[in-house]
Amino acid sequence: MKSLIFSLMFMLATLSANGAERDSVSIADSLLYLDVAPTENVRIENAVMTKYDRRIHRHREHWAELIPTQFILQYAGNMGVMSVGIGWDYGKHKQWETNLLFGYLPKISSHRGKLTMTIKENFLPWSMYMKGGWLFEPLSCGLYLNTVFGSEFWDHQPSRYPDKYYEPLNTKVRINAFVGQRVTKIVPANKRKFLKSVSAFYEVSTCDLYVRLLVMEKKVSLWDILCLSVGVKMQIL
Repeated sequence: MKSLIFSLMFMLATLSANGAERDSVSIADSLLYLDVAPTENVRIENAVMTKYDRRIHRHREHWAELIPTQFILQYAGNMGVMSVGIGWDYGKHKQWETNLLFGYLPKISSHRGKLTMTIKENFLPWSMYMKGGWLFEPLSCGLYLNTVFGSEFWDHQPSRYPDKYYEPLNTKVRINAFVGQRVTKIVPANKRKFLKSVSAFYEVSTCDLYVRLLVMEKKVSLWDILCLSVGVKMQIL
């Protein structure tokens, strides 16, 4: 009886070992053909990119460049009482920026408020790093185009005015120039959740219409055509 029991136990152990061996072999075989997506923690040796892979990679890089890297709030600046928008930074040292802003003009002497749109190009020649994660940019400058949505503004002189009465100016688009400064607080890498840095800035600007008045009107001084604006820029990427 004992010998029968030992024989049965031996057969069960043998079957279990063979089954485990077959399972391990099948698992190993399946791993050989498993298509694992590469991640940051996986290192692939001797990877060869095909023409298709390179094309897809370039395509994705180009689309990634359209992702905004900044969020901006700006008060005044010949673009509305308050403007909000997004921005992109680029260049070898991220010294160039392009902003798209939408602002609001409240009704003061008109019967309704108006929406404005601004395309702005910024240039920051150099930066000064300070202690405690602070950054000072002593000069920011640039140009921006601003338009006001509404039938009261036009890009070509309406027929109700005498011929060339307002030429070559229009009331639809204003060309602005500015200079300013920034102070930036860099968020430590181990504490970043939503923001990479926060900047406070001010700008002194003027537009083409004001410059024309300065040249044509003797009573208009330089201080009359300058506008002060302040804002906050949040770097998100």
